[in-house]
Amino acid sequence: MRKRVRSQVLAAIVIGAMLGVPLTGEAGQGRGRGRSQQKQARASQDDGGRRGNASRVSQDPATSKGYDAGHERGLTDGREGQRYDPVRHRDYRDADRGYESAYGSRDGYQTNFRSGFRQGYEDGYREGTRAR
Repeated sequence: MRKRVRSQVLAAIVIGAMLGVPLTGEAGQGRGRGRSQQKQARASQDDGGRRGNASRVSQDPATSKGYDAGHERGLTDGREGQRYDPVRHRDYRDADRGYESAYGSRDGYQTNFRSGFRQGYEDGYREGTRAR
């Protein structure tokens, strides 16, 4: 019985280590403020320092590239007082910036790129209008 429990505990520790889950005693990072600070730092890294919608941007290259392109266009449009219209931009219509055949079908890439572009455009436009 003891061997089985010990094996299960050891397996949980090994799996946790592989997934990057800290032990509760490690540097006080169990529950509480430490974990929330880790999440904020990760979110800030994931969205290139932009706050707010890091959870909406996936690691998919098409979505990420679309987000970056859309954010850039939205920021410019917001700062210049242009109307909110992500569809008018060629990058959105073509939706193939950064495409490589290794990413899969062009249609799938374009769908994800446009999705990321719309979200990035919205975030950038909002930031740009605040800066005016």
